[in-house]
Amino acid sequence: MIQKEILKKIKEYDTIIIHHHVNPDPDCIGSQLGLKYLIQASFPDKKVYAVGTHTERTKFMGELDVVSDEVFPEALVIIVDVGDTKRIDDERFKLGKEMIKIDHHPLTETFCNLEWVDTSYAACCEMIIDFYVQNQDELILTNEAARVLYAGLLTDTGRFYYNSVTERTLRYGAIVYEYDFDKLELYSHLYFRSVDDLKFVGYIMNNFEYTENGLGYMRINQELLDKFKVSPDYASGLVNTLGNLKEIIMWMFFTEDKGLGKIRTSFRSRGPIVNKLAAKYGGGGHMWASGTLADNWETVDKIIKDADELCKEFKKGL
Repeated sequence: MIQKEILKKIKEYDTIIIHHHVNPDPDCIGSQLGLKYLIQASFPDKKVYAVGTHTERTKFMGELDVVSDEVFPEALVIIVDVGDTKRIDDERFKLGKEMIKIDHHPLTETFCNLEWVDTSYAACCEMIIDFYVQNQDELILTNEAARVLYAGLLTDTGRFYYNSVTERTLRYGAIVYEYDFDKLELYSHLYFRSVDDLKFVGYIMNNFEYTENGLGYMRINQELLDKFKVSPDYASGLVNTLGNLKEIIMWMFFTEDKGLGKIRTSFRSRGPIVNKLAAKYGGGGHMWASGTLADNWETVDKIIKDADELCKEFKKGL
């Protein structure tokens, strides 16, 4: 059993460094910090670090660590919620003595000594909870670990709404929900909105575009971000604003990010398979939830054209 193999490997090392993907979401940070807290509580003598950078959306979840280069060569590196090397935050993961991957996205690249890749999990946090469940005779789940794992599970399943949710997802959600952390405070960080935020959502609902083939999309440039005083993190996270419209079977957000010098592109669907389209433009993800980074608005136009054709072909098969 892979969960047992991972625990065995963790036991062999005094130092463990956990990495996440660029532009992390709550599931990414939740699985990273949740695993860190699990290992720390279970093996107090080990040094466990979670490295990388936060987004505005994830800062509330917990502090990340600053680690010098000298720590890596004798460390076990664990990479969570990311399938390929180009999307790993902090390239020093390559300096680790051994590497483990834990990911719920379709396999795109094999590069670790030990890889646990399973798309049947709705979230990477669900995998970390499963890692605990399969090894609970040796692992200690704390309130803080439960808090971040629940946050990641909640967001990556759309509050248990998406079709990726299974009986196991709900059961594992109940396991961490039972722990003593402030649920209302957690919800406030994840879902409470300011007046400016709400006005921005209203603008989206009044100005998004859609095609006769069922593609909905929204272009969000820097001018709009400045006008409504919202960050690229927040804006791109609103992609599912278009997810409950009858006429739309696939929806996309294109959000300019000056910090990256790119345009964040989020793909969502309740029919057409989108991860192959994302891969065509250098991205990836799940069958119905993927993303990439576009270099310019001309590339965005090409993505929209391809996505509309995908919707058209999907409707032909109905």
